[in-house]
Amino acid sequence: MFILEYTTIRVLKRDKERLRRLAKLLGLKSISDALRYAISVAERELERCKGDVRVVLSSLRYAKDVGETDAGRVDEYLYSGEA
Repeated sequence: MFILEYTTIRVLKRDKERLRRLAKLLGLKSISDALRYAISVAERELERCKGDVRVVLSSLRYAKDVGETDAGRVDEYLYSGEA
């Protein structure tokens, strides 16, 4: 026999409202169901991500504004160093 155990968590009221809205949009019965759904989605997304996001974020320090660009010239922007 499987016994369900429960606990109480504290969330900001605005997050509770977001969970309530998510439950309604998904046709779920409760905010607990919405929370379980959100956790499942987050876990799947984390499993898909490979690598270290800190490395990506640290590379942004080398980013610069190149102004308006033409997407058809993306290779030139990336590999020639000229825009």
